[in-house]
Amino acid sequence: MAITKVFAIRSRFEKTVQYAANEEKTSLSGIIEYAVNPDKTEKRLFESCLNCVSVENAARDMERTKRRYNKTGGIQGYHIIQSFQPGELTPEQTHAIGVEFARRLFGERFEIVVGTHLDKHHLHNHIAVNSVSFLDGRKLRCNMKTYFKEIQKVSDDLCREYGLSVILPKGKGKSHQEWQAAKSKQPTIREQIRQDIDSIIGSSLNFTTFLDGLRKASYQIHAGKRKHTAVKPPYGKQFIRLDSLGENYTDAAIEQRILSQHFWSKPKKLPAPRRYVCKGRLKKYPKAHGFRALYFHYVYLLRGAVKGRGSKKVSRYLLEDTIQFEQYLKQHRFLSEHHIDTATDLQSMSQSLKEQLALAVDERKPLYEERRHADEVQKQVLSQAISTRTAQIKSLRRELRLCAQIEADAERVQTRVHEVTLIQKEERYHESRQRSRRADDARSHPDFRSGGKVGGAGCEEPCGSVSSTGQREPETARQDPHERPASQR
Repeated sequence: MAITKVFAIRSRFEKTVQYAANEEKTSLSGIIEYAVNPDKTEKRLFESCLNCVSVENAARDMERTKRRYNKTGGIQGYHIIQSFQPGELTPEQTHAIGVEFARRLFGERFEIVVGTHLDKHHLHNHIAVNSVSFLDGRKLRCNMKTYFKEIQKVSDDLCREYGLSVILPKGKGKSHQEWQAAKSKQPTIREQIRQDIDSIIGSSLNFTTFLDGLRKASYQIHAGKRKHTAVKPPYGKQFIRLDSLGENYTDAAIEQRILSQHFWSKPKKLPAPRRYVCKGRLKKYPKAHGFRALYFHYVYLLRGAVKGRGSKKVSRYLLEDTIQFEQYLKQHRFLSEHHIDTATDLQSMSQSLKEQLALAVDERKPLYEERRHADEVQKQVLSQAISTRTAQIKSLRRELRLCAQIEADAERVQTRVHEVTLIQKEERYHESRQRSRRADDARSHPDFRSGGKVGGAGCEEPCGSVSSTGQREPETARQDPHERPASQR
């Protein structure tokens, strides 16, 4: 069983591989040096190169190829790691598979270095590939399509040839957005669509009224002559087929769910509203302004949407941003921690972080050179100092990225807060109109006008009989003709 990983080698520090997060391993020569490290390959016993003069001169040959075709920028090369299950192979077999693997993929056009590392409990190959072809100067492009259709396929074929186990695919995985939402326990767009569909099904009589309910909820619909119905929510960017949401959300399944409903069942009793009491005085806390106040308000709205508080209309409007709730929360905490209220404060903070970052990088550079010529004891001390500087650099870069994100998102946050305020005002207006309408209906009811039942004690006149002409008969006319007055008896 072989597991492969592909990393693009770039000139920028933050774009390199996590485990090679120092300047010695960010360049192409650094990766080659790491791949053929004698401490990990048993004195270069398991090292090979393809289309190069020697392993020692591989980096020089690759750089010459780049200069020959004037393609020294962009991606410098690719770093491929091929790992095997412990106990399945010998070091010789591992290296042979790595060389054959590199030859089948890149051996005709690119310069390659292969090194088999033995320092871990599992054997693994490190393969450094030049991004520029020595034949025609065309660059190598690796993406997810290339990985699954070529790189992983060749690795699996070699494993089968050597009698090794192969990991079978388990179907389509989650997108990064879905994975992040599931990790943070926040609803995805597909989950929100399912919730909307379930709610609309409960008030639908057939599939036509169901589609009308989706349109009232601001959904765009592709139906009719199409084989599959697709919808686009107001908070989405593309159409999504209903059958892709699950077997319970196909056209036939939705229609069956609608027909199987019991509309005569009693409505569910709503839970009693919760009441909260705030203790203490809020006046003792300083009032926030600017960016701090804006982000505090927006984070409050997003938290309410995540936990299901507030109206559905506001939650739908904020759904796209609730997925990035943790990102906005980090920005809010950063602004509060550093007391940043204006764009000027943000720029000043960003400039200060850049100066600190440059100073930390300059302080770290000579430590690498000192460590190369130091003894074992001094190497440990210098390595600890380098680790401290690296952690500081990572923290500064993280804060710089936050500054850039805040600068890019501030206008959007302000717009979203304004739109939510308008939505809430509109909902309050419609709610007050409904209360007024219900009050008017109650006043116009006959029970309200008469003060009691019709014809009862609230009537000012006796309710006598009415003739065939529609006029009230007098009292004498209503007496029995055979009955005599008491005076005549």
